Amino acid sequence: MKYALKIFHVLRLVLIERLIYRVNFALEILSGILSSLIIVLLWMAIFRSSDQPLIGGYTLAEMVTYLLGGGLINSLILTTAENPEASRSIQDGSLSFFLIQPLSPYWLWFFRDLGSKLFYFFLGLLGYLAVIFFFRAHLLWWASRAHFLFFLLSLLLASLLQFFLFEGLSLLSFWVENTYGIRFTMRVILEVVGGAIIPLSFFPLALQKIFLWLPFPYVVYLPMRIYLGKISLEEVQLEIVREIFWIAALAMVNLVLWRKGVHHYVSMGD
Repeated sequence: MKYALKIFHVLRLVLIERLIYRVNFALEILSGILSSLIIVLLWMAIFRSSDQPLIGGYTLAEMVTYLLGGGLINSLILTTAENPEASRSIQDGSLSFFLIQPLSPYWLWFFRDLGSKLFYFFLGLLGYLAVIFFFRAHLLWWASRAHFLFFLLSLLLASLLQFFLFEGLSLLSFWVENTYGIRFTMRVILEVVGGAIIPLSFFPLALQKIFLWLPFPYVVYLPMRIYLGKISLEEVQLEIVREIFWIAALAMVNLVLWRKGVHHYVSMGD
């Protein structure tokens, strides 16, 4: 109960911090919404100028649903993608203060990341409701109830995968002076290879095969494929198992980096 109370206070403090800079975060979400709106209108123009009902294996309705759903996932996961807190704490020496607290710094960062994701998701959802209403004639419901439940599960797993991926990069600050460039590059890769911009089916087949062996497609591409029913329930279960494997592997890497990094860490006083 005491541990749960600590987690609750961490989430509450994250919400308070985000509300202090609510205009800044609202503008960031708004920029994402406008980007999704422009991309959807562009693809609608492409479909109207094409004689083919399918482009890249997607109908117009499927593409609009994919892009708006991917945009909403982007507001949940990729907007908070870089996880800078661990890197910043290691670099400026504030990690020393967190190490003597009753809650592990690593789990503190985990729950702060969770709080940020929830904040961005609900803020983004409010904005996307207007866009969804505007394109409601082109949107599709989930393929089946089972697909929708697996879709929600895939979102939860995608959040964990994203955290462990970027937290591992942040923990490199124990040995690297600045990890911002590494994290920024990974975010760009994640948006492209994760299917946040366009479905991976638009890439050459050889690249698709490579991408699908990486953890990145589990962030956007897999959840939206599940939602649209473009993957059977048997295949969904296999993909979920693979995603759990990636999460477990990344978690182990994080554990190793954290333990070795804390022993390597040195903080100088004035």
